[in-house]
Amino acid sequence: MTTADRIVMGCSSSIVLEEPTPPAVTPATAFVSSIGPRRPETVATVYRRLDEEICALESTTPGARLVTAKGWVELLKSSSGTRRVVPALEASPELPNGLEESLRRASPAPDLIDGARKEMVQVVLRLDIVRNPIRATQQEEFIARLSRTAMEQEADHFRDEMVAHALRRTLALHSAFERLKRLYHEQDALLSPLYNGPGMPGMSLDEQRIDSELEAARDVRDRLGGAVEQWRTAGALLRAAAKALHQTVNYWELLGVSVVKEEASQTISLALDTRYTCHGALIALEAAQAALPEVEVPHVTIRQQSAVRHALIYLLTDMVQPARYQHTRDVFTVFSANVSKAVHWVHDCYSTTLRQDYDSADQAATLLAKALREERLRYLRRRFPNKTYTRPPAAVG
Repeated sequence: MTTADRIVMGCSSSIVLEEPTPPAVTPATAFVSSIGPRRPETVATVYRRLDEEICALESTTPGARLVTAKGWVELLKSSSGTRRVVPALEASPELPNGLEESLRRASPAPDLIDGARKEMVQVVLRLDIVRNPIRATQQEEFIARLSRTAMEQEADHFRDEMVAHALRRTLALHSAFERLKRLYHEQDALLSPLYNGPGMPGMSLDEQRIDSELEAARDVRDRLGGAVEQWRTAGALLRAAAKALHQTVNYWELLGVSVVKEEASQTISLALDTRYTCHGALIALEAAQAALPEVEVPHVTIRQQSAVRHALIYLLTDMVQPARYQHTRDVFTVFSANVSKAVHWVHDCYSTTLRQDYDSADQAATLLAKALREERLRYLRRRFPNKTYTRPPAAVG
């Protein structure tokens, strides 16, 4: 199989929902690949080293994951507010420089959020509603309108942050994928003259059979690898939402004390921290659901999300009224518990379905890759037992 055939393939580690970004290059491989070994190596030794490195990197399916990651960036950009910040990746879809430029322009600017927050603190102070339930009731629709406007700005900010994070993920996968392609090219440059040169017999029937089976196994693993990337994204967003909601509940408990004991400005700041944190959780939850459009995640409903959003809009006035404060506390507490249940459900569902499928496909590809490697090593050792490898000028660096 040629380099072009293998580029989109993506042989042996277990994938978990919290799997880190595949490394582009390790210190050991960087040393060997960039300056070469201290002593000459035979072609068989170099082939084994290259194939083992290829196999390890293929196991992370960087090609399939890169396609999924780029699709995720585009989906986030299509959301309201993000298109004003992030340029289209199509302008330079293959170049790391292009991705870096997109990342630079996608970096969120919090100045607008901070300015709106300071203005809100001053407005609420002037209205004198923190310890006056009657004035809070009189001003609640006015404060609600201000909150809606501020939350629209926050939503754009949160989505911009998600785009920036997704672009960093895409850039890391792009780096790993380019590394894999360079390894493919170096391996092809080593094998081609030894198999296709004058008087060479070419691939044996066993090699052709194993190579064909390996290509099919890689294709299955790649398709599953793209799905794993989707679940990885959704799982990370759900965990972020659950963590933020846990913090929201803690903030709200503190706020109940702050309304009575602290200065008004401190109380308002804590209330805005509560709203901001919980709102971020809502946006992350929406994104998690969008990352798995064909999966209905239980425990969390649209109605619950609407109730939380309504509570955030009226939070600054409800916090000073005991009955409404308690109701909002119940809303936050129940929602936090339900999102935590959703996190566990996604993890369990992934572990009992997709992870097992991927592990099986990965094991099958690993065994075939090792069989093909041993078959080729027997050929190389038989025909070229002492042939020294000459590194091509454009080999992996």
